[in-house]
Amino acid sequence: MWGAGMKGGVAKGATAAALIWAIIGVAAAETPVGLGMEGEEAFLDVLPKVAVPADVQPIPGAMNEPWRSCQSVWPQEYLRTQEGPEARAYRDIYGFVRAQAVIEHQDCGCRTKVASWAQVEDIAVRLRNSTNTSVLTWAQTKDVSDEADKLTVVAEVMCAGPF
Repeated sequence: MWGAGMKGGVAKGATAAALIWAIIGVAAAETPVGLGMEGEEAFLDVLPKVAVPADVQPIPGAMNEPWRSCQSVWPQEYLRTQEGPEARAYRDIYGFVRAQAVIEHQDCGCRTKVASWAQVEDIAVRLRNSTNTSVLTWAQTKDVSDEADKLTVVAEVMCAGPF
């Protein structure tokens, strides 16, 4: 097998990521756009585009710092993800921004994984405007969370370890 020379976990992670992206691509191509789909996909117009490599591989020489170990540099605003009416929505958006940063900068350290709160707030404002609401709930950011989960799989392969 192509990954026989690689460490098992990295090869399995790269294979899993490739399989997930293949399934996602097929599912998206086969899913008809019906009534109401425009609203469900509207979040894609709000989120920044992320260029995901076609062949996701570990970043050579990357030093993976799990995000939890970066607590000393978490932004003060991150507390908004812990409590309050928009906590879940902010967590969903923050997860997307963190994964996006790792993929775009190809860096697995704290300085990249601790995302810019300005980006989080910008997306939150645009989501509020696009959904015509003053308080975001999990229902309005579920698609953002799903996108963040997909990007996190890619980031974990690139970082060869937990995000």
